[in-house]
Amino acid sequence: MTSLPKTRTRIQVQRVWPLIDCGRYPAKRTVGDRVDVWADVFCDGHDVLRAAVRYRPPGARRWSEAPMEPIGNDRWHGRFEVGSLGRWQYSIIAWIDRWASWRWDCF
Repeated sequence: MTSLPKTRTRIQVQRVWPLIDCGRYPAKRTVGDRVDVWADVFCDGHDVLRAAVRYRPPGARRWSEAPMEPIGNDRWHGRFEVGSLGRWQYSIIAWIDRWASWRWDCF
């Protein structure tokens, strides 16, 4: 049995909104609307977290990103604008900012 390295942390992304019936139905917006996205993002330890909303319009292969900001108590908020008709996809990514964590520890 192998164990994880001690420097590895686990990041959790939970309670994503908008989400209708566990993702069974799409959230609806019109062209020009902003899609506000919220999620709980947290990890083991005291490292500095960063998060972003990845989104793409129908038929696109590349994702665009919009940064998310912490709004308190592990809750994060980000947004993107709907530019065309169709089923847009979005996802939330999160990572440990090693540089910011190191700076935080030093000062």
